[in-house]
Amino acid sequence: MTFDRRQFTRVAGAGVAAMGLAWQQACVEVAETGEVATDTVLTLLDAQGARGIFDNADELERLRGAVGNMIRVQETLRNFPLDDDEQPLTVFRRG
Repeated sequence: MTFDRRQFTRVAGAGVAAMGLAWQQACVEVAETGEVATDTVLTLLDAQGARGIFDNADELERLRGAVGNMIRVQETLRNFPLDDDEQPLTVFRRG
């Protein structure tokens, strides 16, 4: 099957949207229950491609814990107070 650019953009956009919704669901689950549901982790895995080693139940549980931890770290970083006049550590320049 051959895709033209518009079809590819539609399919790729749908995949990104599905991944975004699954990540938002994972964040909500961590906020409400403190952990991510197995079904949500499987949805995130399916959106990225093959499950690989995570077909193993023990590895899937380790991943589920890691995703929950990553979401908590993300929240901690986002809630870190910064001064409005603080300069960024890295400045990107075109050159």
